[in-house]
Amino acid sequence: MKNILLITIFLFSIGVFACDCDQPKITEKFIESEFVANVTILKIYPNKKNEQGYKADIKINELFKGERLKSIYIYGRSDNGIGSSCDIYIPTNTKLVAYARKNKDGNYGIGMCSGLLYLNKRNFKRQQRELDILKMFKSKNIDFTDKINYIEKSNLHKDLEQFKGIELEKSYGIYEITFESDLTISNVVEVSGFGNSVDQKLIEIIKKSEWSSFDKGIKDKVPDNSKLLIGIYFYPKEKGNPSFLSQYYL
Repeated sequence: MKNILLITIFLFSIGVFACDCDQPKITEKFIESEFVANVTILKIYPNKKNEQGYKADIKINELFKGERLKSIYIYGRSDNGIGSSCDIYIPTNTKLVAYARKNKDGNYGIGMCSGLLYLNKRNFKRQQRELDILKMFKSKNIDFTDKINYIEKSNLHKDLEQFKGIELEKSYGIYEITFESDLTISNVVEVSGFGNSVDQKLIEIIKKSEWSSFDKGIKDKVPDNSKLLIGIYFYPKEKGNPSFLSQYYL
């Protein structure tokens, strides 16, 4: 028992416990990032003294947002050694969608909580859906950046229960909300819908939703005409469970 306690204390001290961050929705991480691209890691450099990240040269396979970068910074350790629980190591030749923010030093950084999408053989359907959405954003020239944190506080998930058992060909619909300064919704438009009467029903539901916000210490107040993208996702029936729509990005 004593040995187990000592091991637990040791593990905690070296920070191997899971990094505490919520997985962001694709619409959130896209809007809040200055750089979004399908990239391949070409080369990584050792961490410089007292730096929490390491530089990585990249090849851009497809750019979705921002300028064409030749390198980014990865928050973690380049030697894949033990650090904090949020440190990540990305080896060369890894392909992923990088969602990067500019840090105080002017560098574009990615980390555990950035919502990275690794392009591999796992969860292929999710990868395809996310890439489809990013290509759609690119085709419609959607590239604005807004780092205001929005939280939906109404019962949108309950309003979507009426669509249980629905049959749809497309896996997502994206809608743009325009807010007045007090977070009153002034308009909702379809960016890329399901292509049928469901879109108008969803727009009416979203128009009645309620939101709170937080930005640099300011709560529930935003610049007039602030915009937010919201996704509604279709999940087909599975293992005896009916199909459904959800605002959660599963």
